[in-house]
Amino acid sequence: MKKILLLIFLLTISILYAEYVGKEEAIKMLQQAKAEDYPESNEIYISNEIVNLDEYCLGYEISESYKKILTEGAKKNNSVLFWYDTNYGEKEVLSIELIKKSGEIISFDPNEILQEKDNSFMGWSNIYSETSKILTAEIPNIEIGDIVYTKEKYTIKKARMENNFFTSFNIEPWSKYLNDYLEITIPKSKKLFIHEINKKDFIYDLSKEEKNGNVIYSWNTQNNPKIIYEPGMEMFNLFAFHIKITTVESWEEISRWYYDIVKPHMEVNDAIREKVKELTKGITSRKEKAAKVFYWAAHNVRYLGVDKEKHRPGFEPHDVTYTFETRGGVCRDKAALLTAMLREAGIGSDVILISSGSRLNPQAPILWFNHAITVSYDEEGKPEFIFDPTDENTKDFLPKYEEDNSYLIASEKGDTLRTTPISNPLENNSTVNIDLKIDEHYNATGTIEYLFSGFSDTVIRSRFSRLNKYEFKKTVSKFVSSLHPNTKLISFDYVDPANKEENMKITADIEIENYISAFGNRIFIPFESSRLNLNTFYNYVMNPFGLSERKYAFKLMGAFSFDINYEIEFIKNLESSSVPDLELLDFEGFTTTFNAEHKGNNMKFNYHFENNKIHFKQEQFQEIKQKLANLTKYENLYIIANIGGDND
Repeated sequence: MKKILLLIFLLTISILYAEYVGKEEAIKMLQQAKAEDYPESNEIYISNEIVNLDEYCLGYEISESYKKILTEGAKKNNSVLFWYDTNYGEKEVLSIELIKKSGEIISFDPNEILQEKDNSFMGWSNIYSETSKILTAEIPNIEIGDIVYTKEKYTIKKARMENNFFTSFNIEPWSKYLNDYLEITIPKSKKLFIHEINKKDFIYDLSKEEKNGNVIYSWNTQNNPKIIYEPGMEMFNLFAFHIKITTVESWEEISRWYYDIVKPHMEVNDAIREKVKELTKGITSRKEKAAKVFYWAAHNVRYLGVDKEKHRPGFEPHDVTYTFETRGGVCRDKAALLTAMLREAGIGSDVILISSGSRLNPQAPILWFNHAITVSYDEEGKPEFIFDPTDENTKDFLPKYEEDNSYLIASEKGDTLRTTPISNPLENNSTVNIDLKIDEHYNATGTIEYLFSGFSDTVIRSRFSRLNKYEFKKTVSKFVSSLHPNTKLISFDYVDPANKEENMKITADIEIENYISAFGNRIFIPFESSRLNLNTFYNYVMNPFGLSERKYAFKLMGAFSFDINYEIEFIKNLESSSVPDLELLDFEGFTTTFNAEHKGNNMKFNYHFENNKIHFKQEQFQEIKQKLANLTKYENLYIIANIGGDND
């Protein structure tokens, strides 16, 4: 601990005024840093970024990165990578060097070792652009203690949003920085809006200086707190301390800007009009009309990443007539076509930008969306349905995994940032129905049925759509075997994953030898009603509680519920029965209920679990985890009953 405090002190002295760190000083700082002082890091960094903009937010960015290798794991990551978009700017890699532990500097010619490739990371984003490229190379003979140095210059030829600039400076980043420096020079006439997000007591430096008609802003952190990844952790934007920097004052500006981008491409032709008439003929319900048009666009227009727009690649859709005729397009193309067809059906609609998989910060207007979809309005002009025509596996208009995400409507009047609503837990229900008959030898025959809706339907449908016949049967066998080790799958039936008219359902006929144990007139019946592991979706959603402890806020994938319905019938009446007394839960959005019914030779049980919250603070973790753990103590219990005489 003393070593770490001493190093922090030395760093503070050496960079007293939070200035740009020169090459000689950066190398010296990293050479003095020792791996044992950073047990949670595979590498440590020093970074400088200099941005110089004119009144149109054109100019250049120069970035320097120094990375010291601390572990064997870091040695394996020997690639350097530079991203850019040829339509918006030019990338020049100025220097690539390997600074050996001995001090020897090995220089590489960027023009010789770098290869240009299409940006495969664009697959993570539906805002697709074929002009997005990556320059990459592998650095040979990297050893622990070495430093990889790169310097690059990006010339901004076109702002993604005309006359505007956006960036972020992370006080709590994913990597460890001895020093992280950002400098932005911008004309005094251009206002820069600076937003501190999730502010904490971490120290950083900010300076502002006027010079030659410009304002020079600089930010600096030293020995910053690094975020350690945890499965199921909260969205970065909602817990990490960072600074959003933007020239846009309001979300309405971005909303109007995107409306103007989309508008010229929305004119329909007779072919589109005829198709809409055909799809909606005889239908009066707004929802039914919308459903007909949505499913047609989702299933008949292939997702094809062909990008030829020159104005705003990645955001500008093709003409809807072109998308309709070619039956192909990316998210913005499909969204524009669906919007035009809904309007033609008499349903008010607009294209929307969505941050799929995350939420943006309402206080900081910034063009950081990764997907384009569609919204329709009710008779009062308020958002009614949100549609994602790119997801061909979902039965829902909007896949459940896109709930609780930020979106912005492309509106002529301008609109503010919104959040897709979280559905009711009952809409995301999965149910296991167990119906067994017990013979005189206490063997069981019957059925087990799995029903899925909402989020669970989307997940299971997507999973099963990728399986062949053999894999499907193997998976169903695994499902039913969780009921009892002796479970034998006799046959099964299921709803075709391609059938969007019905929820996913799997029904299996089963046999279980020696299902019940008997001692004299007393029998012991497995207490299936509380077996959480019978529900395959439960473990999927509750994954964040698999850790023993957490450092950060966390979230669930969605609000959901599940039911276990268990019915068992005997040849003889049961004179009496003793059912385990379940502890019910009503805590922090998690609730359970249990019902039991015994009549003659028949017993019925229902166990219901649901959660209606998805965002949680770190300090809530242990108590919720313990409450949920208490539910599992009933999984190995039995119902005890006495067998009576023959049935009447």
